[in-house]
Amino acid sequence: MLSLRTRKKTLALRLDYLAALTDHFGIYQHAVFSVPDLRHGYTTDDVARALLVTIRHFELFGNPWVLQLARRYLSFLQWAQRPDGLFHNLFAIDCKPLDEVGSEDCQGRAFWALSALSASSCFPRELREPARRMLERLTPHLFSLHHPRPMGFLLEALRELAPEGAIPGVELSITECASIFGEKVLRRYREHSEPLWRWFDEALTWGNALLPLALFTAYELTEDQRFLKAARESFEFLSSQVFVDGMFVPIGNRGWYRKGERRALFDQQPIEAFWMLVTSLRASKFYDRERNRRRALLSLEWFLGRNVHRVSLYDEATGSCADGLTPSGLNENRGAESTIACLLSLLFAYKTGLLRVKAP
Repeated sequence: MLSLRTRKKTLALRLDYLAALTDHFGIYQHAVFSVPDLRHGYTTDDVARALLVTIRHFELFGNPWVLQLARRYLSFLQWAQRPDGLFHNLFAIDCKPLDEVGSEDCQGRAFWALSALSASSCFPRELREPARRMLERLTPHLFSLHHPRPMGFLLEALRELAPEGAIPGVELSITECASIFGEKVLRRYREHSEPLWRWFDEALTWGNALLPLALFTAYELTEDQRFLKAARESFEFLSSQVFVDGMFVPIGNRGWYRKGERRALFDQQPIEAFWMLVTSLRASKFYDRERNRRRALLSLEWFLGRNVHRVSLYDEATGSCADGLTPSGLNENRGAESTIACLLSLLFAYKTGLLRVKAP
């Protein structure tokens, strides 16, 4: 287990398993232990997340072979985009779409990944330009989305595009779009928040830290103090529920945590640790720097053994991550979402100085 005192230990950051989950078309959604499970096919959700891994990895380490993975994922997204600009999400093993149109989350994740690629000066134009053209077709649809978590993805995308100063496909400014998306999240918070329940809904469910993150990002892009106030309130409320005795203990998906009821302890999922890490680092820019960086570190260490079962989910030898913690211990399946959440956490931690890593 990696302790706070030894956090500067060098940790291997490998993309071997990510590559093993990837075939000629995309990245397999699920695995049985570490064997890809072809029955479940592919999702745009996972491919967009995997593209983000390659972007962050290449920006930090510049390994040329990572461009090949990025090209594969971008090719999938080209296939997944419908003529009207929206994305299918679910695909069978024969590469055929299984839905009419993907969820709002799917559109938001695609927008984030494509924005990150389009705005990354490290990548060659031959990859950035296709991403930009896909954005031009997708962006006009984004203003009809309304759920709060997709707003979080959209705001992260705007943050990527901010240095460019423009959003492909629309004439509104970054600030104007951030205000529109941030208002939707703020409205949800005000509808549900109470003095003892500073939250956006009647329950804490999945991707919880993404919601205050959306407001922190909206504040960063607009300097509207209303966003910062609600972001702090909701993030402090969430932190009071998931940091227990110096350990990150995410809300379990076997019942979640409904207001007035007992929280579920299991199953604990890697995506929760990732979003808590990112949000803690973002919050540290605006208040309580050391305390929030410690929260980020505890979220990272959840992957590495500082958790209720004292087991590591991350396998340094392969770069894979277990699917979570169950009442009996480790969920030994290693699917795309879990591995990507862990790899992104390691990359964010390395970039912000929480961790040393070595990458081939």
